[in-house]
Amino acid sequence: SLSSSSFPSNGLQQVQHDAAASFTQETCPLLGVKSIGVDYGLVRTGVAVTVGYSPKPLDIITVKKESEKEEQAEEEEDESEDDDEDATAWKGNTTFVAEQVVQIAQREQAHQIVVGLPLHKNGTEAKQTTLTRIFANELAVQVLQTLGPHVPIYLWDERYTSKEAKARAHTIDPTRYLYGTLDAEAACIILEHYYNDHGKGAERVVVPDEELVQTYTKQWELEQQKERERLVSEQAEREDRIRARKEAIERDRQLLLEKQQLQQQQGTSNSSKKKKKKKRKK
Repeated sequence: SLSSSSFPSNGLQQVQHDAAASFTQETCPLLGVKSIGVDYGLVRTGVAVTVGYSPKPLDIITVKKESEKEEQAEEEEDESEDDDEDATAWKGNTTFVAEQVVQIAQREQAHQIVVGLPLHKNGTEAKQTTLTRIFANELAVQVLQTLGPHVPIYLWDERYTSKEAKARAHTIDPTRYLYGTLDAEAACIILEHYYNDHGKGAERVVVPDEELVQTYTKQWELEQQKERERLVSEQAEREDRIRARKEAIERDRQLLLEKQQLQQQQGTSNSSKKKKKKKRKK
């Protein structure tokens, strides 16, 4: 073991600081990692964000039906064809919701996105699992295009999160009307469970088309390069404007100084003339 006498005071403080940082990193590996949580649904999608290790509800993305006729037609679909037809019919849903989630992640400057994966109680995959995977794959492509390759997307077991959100809401306010209001709360619980387990066991969503990944990554890198060049250009323009203002201020100062000197000279000259007149009178 190391005693305090083994180090100077500043050395001991550094060792203690490093030990504390190492312990924090081991016990809270996601500390400082800002995450967006998503509870995906065909009509409503809840979104939450972490603040430290504490998630908070952020938004509910709602997909509106184009018409009552469309809604009625969906209700009359043959159940035996639901799996294939839902995946096709809700392609527009996944694209729209993915766009909204990407915008939120960009606005919040998130480091990663965690999508709840609905499973049966016994852990097997359900119809909604398939639809969520379709959504997560669409989201992965859009994130790659807009946010680049360094914002990962994870799928996280979300069993019982909706029931837990409902129970928590009832505990806070037993009279609260819950329909359509719990999706963001469920997204919070997804993040809460993910962070409590330090993300262990999460399934990373990977874009399967490697050629597409390379194409979008190059496009993103090119956009980043253009953005850096734009910022450098704007900085140079700002500096030019500042320099021009400084030069204008200096010119004005020199003109004022010359004016004052000229006034002083004129004042001295007038004073000298007055003295000469006085002497002549005498």
